[in-house]
Amino acid sequence: MFFKLEKCRICNSTHLEKYLSLGSLPLANNLVELNKTDNDLFFPLEVVLCKKCFLSQLSIVVEPEILFSDYAYRTSISSTFQKHFASMAEDIKKIFPHTENSLVVDIASNDGCMLHEFKKQGFNVLGVDPAVNLAKIAEEKGIPTLVEFWNESIAEKITELQGKAKVVAASNVFAHVHDVHSFLKGVKKVLDKDGVFITEFPYALHLIEKTEFDTIYHEHLSYFLVKPLITLFESEGLEIFDIHETPIHGGSLRIFSKHKEDNLIKTKKEVIDSFIEKEKQKKLYDLETYFDFAEKTLEIKIAFLQLLSDLKKQKKKIAGFGAAAKASTLLNYCGIGTNYIEFIADDAETKQHKAFAGNRVPILPSKEIENSKPDFLVLFAWTIAKELIEKTINHKSKGGKYIVPLPYPKIVKDQTEL
Repeated sequence: MFFKLEKCRICNSTHLEKYLSLGSLPLANNLVELNKTDNDLFFPLEVVLCKKCFLSQLSIVVEPEILFSDYAYRTSISSTFQKHFASMAEDIKKIFPHTENSLVVDIASNDGCMLHEFKKQGFNVLGVDPAVNLAKIAEEKGIPTLVEFWNESIAEKITELQGKAKVVAASNVFAHVHDVHSFLKGVKKVLDKDGVFITEFPYALHLIEKTEFDTIYHEHLSYFLVKPLITLFESEGLEIFDIHETPIHGGSLRIFSKHKEDNLIKTKKEVIDSFIEKEKQKKLYDLETYFDFAEKTLEIKIAFLQLLSDLKKQKKKIAGFGAAAKASTLLNYCGIGTNYIEFIADDAETKQHKAFAGNRVPILPSKEIENSKPDFLVLFAWTIAKELIEKTINHKSKGGKYIVPLPYPKIVKDQTEL
């Protein structure tokens, strides 16, 4: 069901140093039926650092079929993500006019949220996603979707049937991939000679700097810095020519790359060099930085438990909002269940009336906030805290408060205190 990582997935170095262990935790997106008594599957959740190229990666790899064949997370549920992808589609059309009306392939297309925005901009679109339930939703929206894991043979199939793609996108999936070399080989095969590959993922700089340990779970195999990415892309005949930072997922990178032999698109060397220099300044090529991160993680765990314990002693009622995967990591690592959190409200119907594996905190429709009237809502999807507060305006208007667990646990009344 899983195997141990013996060498770095980018540079093949065997010099891996473990710097964080969150214990044995269940799969973050493994939702179970309420009151289910079967034993959950637990896997080690540890992070190691390659001392040669400085890629952070999990110490084990769970088989992807277990993780992704049926997937509860839906991108379209969040208005933040809808706006993010709408802006992205508009930007691509403006920045790369030669891509207009061409084929856009989205790897791990989820429910078609991104491609829906590209389709509105006049692009031809095709999604690739292994989750049958999500592909069905995308198809119903008019987004053609191949129910497959991305690989080189799928890239060849797309090329044969629809030709080369001017844009290949991979949002919040590249960090989920074990064989990143094969992944990029597939991208190179389907990408037109003057095409653009755009990939987004949480930036390891923010993970370390803001102690965002709740973004660590078994799906996220890699935590990327720019330096190891350059090594990886160049080894597969691709060149990173620009990098943008975005606030999504607590701070992400949008990496633009092209065929190495493409001389039409100019590389912004000064931009790329600035990221590497920033990584140096933040001491992200220094092992001690990562051990400090592990210590801060433990401090946050203690502070969060203390805060919840104090509120329970005051007879306060605590619920949660946003059943994001990061909630599973946070709750299970801290050993928090219904002893502290009565339920978590979420708008995704695929998650409602289920529970997280391990802690068994039930996930209920958002109307339960009105019915139950908790004193505090823990904003587990804290990276979109403003959106969650706007969605729970009645809770706020009746004197309800919020707990933002990271970067450090705190109580807030509204958006102005975030």
